[in-house]
Amino acid sequence: MKNEQSLYEHWETWLRAHAHSITQLEPRHEDDYSDLTFLKDVLKGKRIVMLGESSHGASEFISSRVRLVQYLYEELGYEVIAFESGLGETHVADLQASERLPEDTMRSAVISVWHTQEMIPLFEFVRHSKQNKAPLRLSGMDMQPTGSYHHFIRRWFEQVNPSVAEQAEQLEQQFAASFYLKDIEAYQKEKVQMRAGYEALIQFVETNRSALAAIHPEDPNLISVTLHVLNGRIQTVEHFLEKAVLGNKYAAENNHDQAKKYYDEITTMRDQRMAEDLAWVAETLYPNKKIIVWSHNYHIRKENEAVKNARSPLPTMGGLLPNSLKQESYVIGLYMNRGVSAFVDHQLAPVRYPHPEGSMEWILGKAGAANIFVDLSGQKCERATSWMFTERQALDWGTWEERFIPRSQYDGILFIDEVHIPDYLDEKGG
Repeated sequence: MKNEQSLYEHWETWLRAHAHSITQLEPRHEDDYSDLTFLKDVLKGKRIVMLGESSHGASEFISSRVRLVQYLYEELGYEVIAFESGLGETHVADLQASERLPEDTMRSAVISVWHTQEMIPLFEFVRHSKQNKAPLRLSGMDMQPTGSYHHFIRRWFEQVNPSVAEQAEQLEQQFAASFYLKDIEAYQKEKVQMRAGYEALIQFVETNRSALAAIHPEDPNLISVTLHVLNGRIQTVEHFLEKAVLGNKYAAENNHDQAKKYYDEITTMRDQRMAEDLAWVAETLYPNKKIIVWSHNYHIRKENEAVKNARSPLPTMGGLLPNSLKQESYVIGLYMNRGVSAFVDHQLAPVRYPHPEGSMEWILGKAGAANIFVDLSGQKCERATSWMFTERQALDWGTWEERFIPRSQYDGILFIDEVHIPDYLDEKGG
């Protein structure tokens, strides 16, 4: 017990000396970012910064990341933010951001878990940045549609061919609805029709490339993004959706083992596609720009298959990226000490508190400041830092126990003392 107490004291002493106190979480005008200047050294040589979160439903997680995005853009030259949301949807939202209200841009760009009051300042910031020579650009990396893309496709295509525009809109609506199907025989019939429909749209874009590009001359990347998205739709129709429908079918039948089998398969497929799309954004779409990634801890961490939890040990996006991009990335996990967040369905998720002795949250809570950032990347394994090199318990969504080696999963951790549920906006469409 005495040796253990001595070790804990070493950890606490190190944290009090090395953890960076974050004195402000919410974004504000004319911010001097004095508590974030340490990031200039921490992120030196890192082209990609991945901002995670252990819960999609924590107000302080959203606000602190909005402020981090503003700092990274204004002070360190990061010009692209890629969300855990559709590439087509986010790109189109970016194209229209100057003319639309920030809330409308938010709704059309990102998945509904982030349709909150706390997110609006980010999209106000994006809109304001469009006046700059190098604006902050919205992008994405997910295959799951938000339901907004079909509006743009129809309006754009109908200026060249109204009949194709109508077909495109119907196809996109059918595609989005397919994620919720439970009838596998019905889907297999739709699959053939959807694949043919997307192949026809690709041919339409290729044939009418000049006419379509002329409608939006302000966006030289629109054609290449559209073709990438449409080809991605075919991959999803061909390989992903059938397994999703089977998972839905077995879940409806309470056949949990079979449902889990298919849901595990599509989880891996989704993260593989996220890795491929982020690589395309980084290497092809914006090869010379610094990028911020906004996602859940689960997707960004480095070796998710090594994490011990109730989920299947599956590889995720962070571990599936090309090695060249991994080396250029700095991965930040967000965790909470206490309070209440919300699940995806907005149900309350009280944080399990107090934390057990020796857990990651318990250790970080000894740092002497409410909200802290700890850089793990430059540390050597010594007595005072051994906590980050050994397996620790931590909480996913503030609720479910996980065990992992912090240094193996993250380069840095942002630890927030107390969280609350976000101020959710009503869902009035995309």
